[in-house]
Amino acid sequence: MSTTSARRRAIGASATLLSGPVDLLDFLIPLWGGAVLGLSTSVVGWLVAAELVVSVLMRPVAGYLADSRPRTRVAAVGAFLYSASCVLYAFADTPGMAFVAAAVGGVAGPLFWISLRAIAAEYLSDDSGTFAGLMSSEALGSWIFWAPAMFLLASYGYSAVFIGLAAAAIAAAVRLLFVPKEPLVVREEFAGGTRGHVRRLAPLLALGVFVTAAEAGVGLALLLQLQALNLQVWQIALVYLPGGIALTILPRLLHGLVERWGRKPGYAAASIASAGSAAALAVSPPVIVIAALWVFVCAALGLLYPLQKTLVSEASGDRVARGMSLQANADTIGAAIGVVAAGALIAGGWWAPAYLVFSAVIASGTVLGPWAIDRIGRDRPLAETAEQ
Repeated sequence: MSTTSARRRAIGASATLLSGPVDLLDFLIPLWGGAVLGLSTSVVGWLVAAELVVSVLMRPVAGYLADSRPRTRVAAVGAFLYSASCVLYAFADTPGMAFVAAAVGGVAGPLFWISLRAIAAEYLSDDSGTFAGLMSSEALGSWIFWAPAMFLLASYGYSAVFIGLAAAAIAAAVRLLFVPKEPLVVREEFAGGTRGHVRRLAPLLALGVFVTAAEAGVGLALLLQLQALNLQVWQIALVYLPGGIALTILPRLLHGLVERWGRKPGYAAASIASAGSAAALAVSPPVIVIAALWVFVCAALGLLYPLQKTLVSEASGDRVARGMSLQANADTIGAAIGVVAAGALIAGGWWAPAYLVFSAVIASGTVLGPWAIDRIGRDRPLAETAEQ
């Protein structure tokens, strides 16, 4: 097996091994904080916010390291730190220890994910669907870990789940360490340094803030809606399961459609599908219909997210990891705005207006997406542009 092939297999396997723990911690930490440590709702909120703040501050550092150091090693360090965060959660018996665990997790995430996505970007010239493949690997981990985690939680409690997630993170790190180091791929440098880079990415960053706010708002509204139906944790997981499977299977297939139609029509079509599904949730359909609508939302994300990362990578020259860090922070800001807006609307009992407002924002992607693509000049893949 060639070094390149081994490297690509390693990032896919490690993405699967760590995406499950990441998603499960995001879901379980608020529940664990209240049930085990007896934290109030406000303190739980601060605990979640602490990891987000550390992540935002760490991403520029992670971007620089992934652009200037062997990326598999930077990602491995992130995976080891994520394992340490899980262990700290497992043994935390005070709020202080919980906040330390959150801070370690906030450092770990950017080191791992930005490095992994920068590695994927190295193969764009040979495989324009590299990010679609990476997303499938991430989605696979997001749902295959749920059943074992729910079993451990029911049988042995939260600590057993956290130890299991720590083991998965260690496995991801070890998998990366067994890959031979390669020199960084030399990519086109754009003039203007950091300021020029930010200006070049500005349309994509603005689009990320705007649309991610709506997507996060829909996600929170849906979770609260399912909780209001008095569903158990495992029942809520089953509602999300078909969407997770769709995200595993569809990204490569949808990338093929983008290659055939073009990026702008593909972005517009996915925006319409996601907006229509969000609007349909406003009528409070039966649970089985909610699950079906979530599949459509996930299918749209399976097209949009890989395309977004491809565009950022192509527009970043040899600063691809730093581009990923800027994009991730823009998405985080958007998500924060979206969940706050969703919480405010739902607190007032405005469920249907919340879905309709977010649907309208997502639908604006039919115009804003093509506009952003035109602004950075990447309607076709980088390799095709070079050939022309």
